[in-house]
Amino acid sequence: MKNQLYYTKPAKCFEQALPLGNGRLGIMTYGNLRHERLSLNEDSLWSGYPKDQNKADAHKYLAACREAIFAKDYAKAKDILNRDMHGHWSEAYLPLGNLRIDYDRAYKKNYSRTLDLRTGVAVTRADGLTQTVFVSHPAQLVVVHIESDRPFSATCRLDSLLQSTVTAQDGTLLLTGQAPEVCMPPYYNKGETVVQGSRGMRFCAGLRADGQVACTGDSLRIENRKEVTLLLSMATSYVDFRSMPTADEKARMLAYFDGAADYPTLLAAHIADFSALMDRVTLELEGGDESLPTDVRLKRMQKDKSDQSLIALLFQYGRYLTVSGSRPGTNAMTLQGIWNEQVRAPWSSSYTTNINTEMNYWPTDAVGLGECFTPLVDFAEKLAANGSSTAKAYFDADGWCACHNSDIWGATYPAGFPDGDGDSSCYAVWFMSGAWILNQLYTHSLYQKDPAFDEKLKDMFAGALAFFHSSMTAHNGQPVTCPSISPENTFTDNGQRSAVTYMPSMDREILHDFMENCRALGLDAPVIDQVVPAPDGRVPEWAENYQETEVEHRHVSHLYCIYPSYRVQSDALQAAAKQSLLKRGFGGTGWSLGWKVCLWARLGDGENALRLIENQLRPIN
Repeated sequence: MKNQLYYTKPAKCFEQALPLGNGRLGIMTYGNLRHERLSLNEDSLWSGYPKDQNKADAHKYLAACREAIFAKDYAKAKDILNRDMHGHWSEAYLPLGNLRIDYDRAYKKNYSRTLDLRTGVAVTRADGLTQTVFVSHPAQLVVVHIESDRPFSATCRLDSLLQSTVTAQDGTLLLTGQAPEVCMPPYYNKGETVVQGSRGMRFCAGLRADGQVACTGDSLRIENRKEVTLLLSMATSYVDFRSMPTADEKARMLAYFDGAADYPTLLAAHIADFSALMDRVTLELEGGDESLPTDVRLKRMQKDKSDQSLIALLFQYGRYLTVSGSRPGTNAMTLQGIWNEQVRAPWSSSYTTNINTEMNYWPTDAVGLGECFTPLVDFAEKLAANGSSTAKAYFDADGWCACHNSDIWGATYPAGFPDGDGDSSCYAVWFMSGAWILNQLYTHSLYQKDPAFDEKLKDMFAGALAFFHSSMTAHNGQPVTCPSISPENTFTDNGQRSAVTYMPSMDREILHDFMENCRALGLDAPVIDQVVPAPDGRVPEWAENYQETEVEHRHVSHLYCIYPSYRVQSDALQAAAKQSLLKRGFGGTGWSLGWKVCLWARLGDGENALRLIENQLRPIN
């Protein structure tokens, strides 16, 4: 069972299902050999279409906002930002639908389901029947192969939560539909939260089977077969982030069927492609019984911490998800990679660029998956193209910038309450994600050593540099960012609780690296001093000695200088970072634990890194 996830029961929910993907297509297979479900995603299926959601006159209120911040009138500053300098929610990454396979009887005896991380193949077995599923990158198809010791029968159907219809046409079961024009996040419930309209993206899925099958009405029927191969194709009408989604989704979908090989050839080509990436890195750790089901191993790990090979499995699972979710030419991975079953998913399953989008790609080069990084480069180019409108609207500035949230259309404005009637100041008022992502692209360039890529990078850096040249303001004789926040955290100053401030440590640290990277690329950039330890021995989170409101806050933004910055900091700053981490604690959500693992590892403290990894390896249901 080496490098395999292994279970002895079908999945009961989405989170227990097994993810498969080829960068563009993502599925979750439940392994129910009576009523099987494969949830379907196509990485370009989003709500919306290109539109400018910047508040064009926001810069008119900038001076008053800054004056209030520097005067410590935080209530006034927050009011201006929410009412006069707001944006709009970004759009949502959507589920395409489901493939359902209803077997005529239940297969339960000697049940097992596995996911081989090396090959990207999921296999479910019971009572003489074997169901093999993979998503082929060479063929751009989902492949489901079913074989049995004795004849079996099953009915296959397609459905979707989106506006759609199912028909049978020339031996293909077709699901066609259209995404909504607007899809609000689940935490916003004012007015019409899902607006259908007629300008949203269209999508199409098609299901075919080899051999003799009946494809009529809304189903595909398999009758008394010992072996069958199902091929599923998906496509959308997405063109690019600037254009209305008017491509021919049906023609695209059908084209993937052209020249499809037989099952053994499809499987061999898929394994060769997938394993070529996965085989670049191996990790061997002792301890643990790899013959046990993965859920049993997780429970045992909580008791005795002895299953070190489970940590190696977690490492390879991270690489597996990257290979499955991000390939050259695909869209960047979202909050949920490329796997999502909900129309109004948590945080819209979009791009949260104050940590999560960047985190998706942190280890890519280091673990031998450099080509899987390219979708983040493409995403950065979208932001650079659209961010000039945001720079002009909110700062009347040159160049480009981007805020904390984005989507397939490259949103760069401060995503928040569309009417400015709610408080989004603790997350939306942050114009630093473009610089952060560019710093990450620069680190990628150190691995690539590609002069052509460096020239592309230089152009994007030059645009962002122009923004900082014209948007930063002077305070106490120093250039600062204002308004800004330390993402999603708040402080108390003179009895006032606020998130809004100027030049928080994360901004300073990002800019310190950004300006050095600019100079390395041959651009004339000013020097921004690195943050220095505070009197309490920690790395300060803000420019002033504010009182913390949540000591163990999930974000550790002020430790950017330790990681993901690739620069080695002074002994004093590293010692201060250790104190900050100890104060933050060892709890948090999964992504927060992951960031802390990286920080402790960068600081050379393997024991605390291990402690956090063990905290991650716990069952959630």
